[in-house]
Amino acid sequence: MSPTHDQEVNIIVNGRPKKVPGPSVTFEQIVALAFNPVPPNALFTVTWSHGNQGGSLTAGNSVPIQNGMKFDATETGQS
Repeated sequence: MSPTHDQEVNIIVNGRPKKVPGPSVTFEQIVALAFNPVPPNALFTVTWSHGNQGGSLTAGNSVPIQNGMKFDATETGQS
């Protein structure tokens, strides 16, 4: 069962549990959850995993989320 717009989903961002509204999450949301405040002019890499699936998330894109999904956001340099 996938989450609806009014359900919160438990995800893990950089090892910390977070609750976010479903059914998907954007690259920008993950960066904002990982870095507070977000460093100006920084570039980021975001990867995700859930079970035996995984991938990367790029700026301007989103991924459907499920409870327990793990996201890792790293600062990769200056723009």
